[in-house]
Amino acid sequence: MLRRILRVLFTVLAVVLLLPFSARAHAQNVEISVSKDGFDHIANYTVDVEAGHEVTITFNYADDDLDTDNPHEIQILGAGVNLPTVTVSRENPKAEITFTATQTGTLTILCVVPCIGMEKLVGGTIHVIKPKETGLSTSLALEVSSSNEESALARVTLVDSRGSPISGVPVIFSLHTIVGGELVLGTSSTTEDGSAELLIPATAGQTLRVSASFEGGNGLASSQFMAEIQMPGEGAAIPVGVLSSPTPPPVLAIILLIVLGGIWLTYGAVVFQVFRIRNGGASK
Repeated sequence: MLRRILRVLFTVLAVVLLLPFSARAHAQNVEISVSKDGFDHIANYTVDVEAGHEVTITFNYADDDLDTDNPHEIQILGAGVNLPTVTVSRENPKAEITFTATQTGTLTILCVVPCIGMEKLVGGTIHVIKPKETGLSTSLALEVSSSNEESALARVTLVDSRGSPISGVPVIFSLHTIVGGELVLGTSSTTEDGSAELLIPATAGQTLRVSASFEGGNGLASSQFMAEIQMPGEGAAIPVGVLSSPTPPPVLAIILLIVLGGIWLTYGAVVFQVFRIRNGGASK
């Protein structure tokens, strides 16, 4: 009898061990401040969430510096979602929206009532991306250094949870733009020591916010890292052109007067002909 019970237990255990592990959904929590300056104080706010996983977005009122209340009614619009409108104000400084995006794409966050700074609260974007790979954890380190005043060198090192370098996999380098988006700079594969490099064009005095990401795969989890650098030197001054000078050159002034004079003369001739035709028709 005991042998039969042990045999059944071993059989069940073997079946469980041989079954593939199912991916479990993980919650994603996003905090967004809402103010006259935009979502998180920028006009073109963007955030990435994964499809198929529950997302909770918490909106926090951030207009306490104003003398009066500046309430915001916020909606999230896009294909595949039908979400309620939430309101944040001084009396209700926090509101949440929880949903699960079933497909990849782009959702828009916007304020739907007139408010101070409304023009900066209509361009928020949620990028719904495919779920990231899970598996053995990885670690990505990024260092950005200036090669000269015209370029920066981004260098990453990718290792697994044991600290062993991961070679032959692609690493994506992106640049965070001043309007809140990301510009993909290029992709580089890691070498035997797990490193990858990319030369980034830059200008003197420019601030670069660079991110490197490994999307995972083949039993390895994804990882990402961001670094920032202030390029040496001073930014180039923009020369003031003659057209923006408070005292334009005499030649340009004369040309402008001739053009405007010609326009008014043409207009006067047209008006004269119209009155002449009308008077001629009335006399008949």
